[in-house]
Amino acid sequence: MEQINEKNFNFYNRIGLDTFQALAKDGGFSTFVDLEIAYRYIQPTENIAEIGAGYGRCIDFLLAKKHQGKIIAVEQSPKLCEHLRAVYSSTIKIVEGDIYKVSFDHQIDAALWMWSGMIDFSVEEQAAVIKHIHELLTQKGKLFIDIPRIGIKTIADHIDQQRIKLTTDFGEIECYIPLSSEVKEYADAAGFTRVDEINYETATDKKRTMYILMK
Repeated sequence: MEQINEKNFNFYNRIGLDTFQALAKDGGFSTFVDLEIAYRYIQPTENIAEIGAGYGRCIDFLLAKKHQGKIIAVEQSPKLCEHLRAVYSSTIKIVEGDIYKVSFDHQIDAALWMWSGMIDFSVEEQAAVIKHIHELLTQKGKLFIDIPRIGIKTIADHIDQQRIKLTTDFGEIECYIPLSSEVKEYADAAGFTRVDEINYETATDKKRTMYILMK
């Protein structure tokens, strides 16, 4: 299995919080437009896990919504986990590690894989993570995946419409943007019974696609 996520690890462990937040603002994610869309499908009492919690953007949104269910933040970077523990440890559970290797004490109702987190993984890794998340979800669980709209230019260098590379002072990351058909193939192979697809734009006119995979 090609380990793109492992190659990208140093980027996320080196990036500073200020830079991370600036990237969110530049991308139009500081207004939580993506999370507002996802939350239409989530009940206030459902238990939620966020994959790649970063600096806590999704956590801030859920706490502002006064979400009543349990919130679990999964993050691989030790530095980002240190920040999450310092800010949120009294209100949520923080799990340090790769999502396709972690397990929880109980099944979750919803998993949030937002802000292009999926594309940091290779095709094989994407399929494996989706299958693993399916096993972590309750009987009617949902997985939310948010990625750049296929065929739309991003801030990265495009090798083709699916493979992109971003070079920064913090390192280089390689990404793979799956086609809609590929996401649906992943979902079917994992055991999901339905996939909804929503196209939207962020506050800075970035064109995005959100997939909602349902058991």
